[in-house]
Amino acid sequence: MVALAALLLIKLALNISYSIRLMGANNFWYHNTVQGGIFYSDFVYFFAFAALVFAIAQYMPEITDDRLKLTLHLPMAENTILISMIFFGTMMFFVVYFLTAASLVGIVASHFPNEVVRSVCLTILPWGAAGLVVYWAAAAIFVERIWIKRIFLIIITALYVSNLLSANNFQIYDRVIVYFIFLSLLFSIAIIYTGHRYRKGVRK
Repeated sequence: MVALAALLLIKLALNISYSIRLMGANNFWYHNTVQGGIFYSDFVYFFAFAALVFAIAQYMPEITDDRLKLTLHLPMAENTILISMIFFGTMMFFVVYFLTAASLVGIVASHFPNEVVRSVCLTILPWGAAGLVVYWAAAAIFVERIWIKRIFLIIITALYVSNLLSANNFQIYDRVIVYFIFLSLLFSIAIIYTGHRYRKGVRK
């Protein structure tokens, strides 16, 4: 994921340089500030994709090989085990998010004033929140044993995440981002419910 982020960042830097030479600095500035063009839209889905990859890599082997069942029977509180697993994956996501965001901000800061840099930070924040929701929800979905409930969780997650992923304009969630972040945090505890059902072998 870090390597993929690096490729996207290199592409962004080259595109900015090319666009300034082709359009002129004034036209490029006008297009990306006055007209609201998002020249870093390649990152809209990147964080959600990275989160999904982390969840698959972490939980698919645990479920397909039934290793999670053994793990949950260790002499340790069930919730402690599940929270530890979620915490580890969340930290891995944050590493990728902050490295990518810091690099993106650095590239933008080399061409634009602080107002645009601030706008970039506020615009990609919902994209990062979407990534967290995807990771937390995917973990719960993998652990859930009943397919109908998996499908229900997938639909709820997809509908919610689609509201956070927008490349139509910048800073469109400024007034509601706090509420979105609060709602996103609720997804972090979903695995407690599905993990308990998994350990008990509940099938309905």
